[in-house]
Amino acid sequence: MFDLPTYQALLANVDAAATNNEKGERFEELCQYLLSELDGVKVEGRDAVMNAEEIDIVLWNAQSEEVLKPFENIILVECKNWSVAVGAPALDSFISKLRRRTMKTGIFIAANGVTGDFLNGNSNNGAIEIIKAALQEGIRVIILNRADLDAINSLNDLRTLIRKRYCGLFIHKLFNN
Repeated sequence: MFDLPTYQALLANVDAAATNNEKGERFEELCQYLLSELDGVKVEGRDAVMNAEEIDIVLWNAQSEEVLKPFENIILVECKNWSVAVGAPALDSFISKLRRRTMKTGIFIAANGVTGDFLNGNSNNGAIEIIKAALQEGIRVIILNRADLDAINSLNDLRTLIRKRYCGLFIHKLFNN
C-alpha cells in the first residue's frame, strides 16, 4: 500500500546521495517503490545485466491496474538521475532494448527530462524526435521527470500522470499536464 511518508523519505534519500552511483541507486529505489505500488505490478528484476546491456527495472504487469492495461505483461523501466536532460542516444538505446525484445511499451524516468520539446515548437530536436520515430513503429515510451515525481502524493496522482503521458504520445504533447 502506497505510503506517502515512505515515498517522501525515498525522495529525500535521492537528494542526500553523495556519489553518482548512490544517486543512481537511490533514484532506481524510488522508481521501483512507486511503480510496484500499482495494482498487479511486481518487480521481477533490477539492474538485469545481459551481454552488452543493462535493464534498470523489469516489472511484471498482471493487467489489473486500469492505467497499465495498454502496456504489455513485462514493462522495462529506465531510470536516469542525471543533472542534465537526457539526449537522443540514451533514449535510442532504451528503445533498442525494447525493439530487441519485440516489446511495444516502456517507461523512461529522467530526473531532468529529455532533450527536445513539443510544447514550445522545438519538436525536431533531441530525444523527443526519437520518441516520435519509435511511435511510427508502434513502440511507445512514456517519459516521467523529477518534477512529476515530486508532485505525486497518491497512487491516483501517478495513475493520472501515466494516463496523460500515454495519451500525450499520440497527440505529440508529452509534457502537458
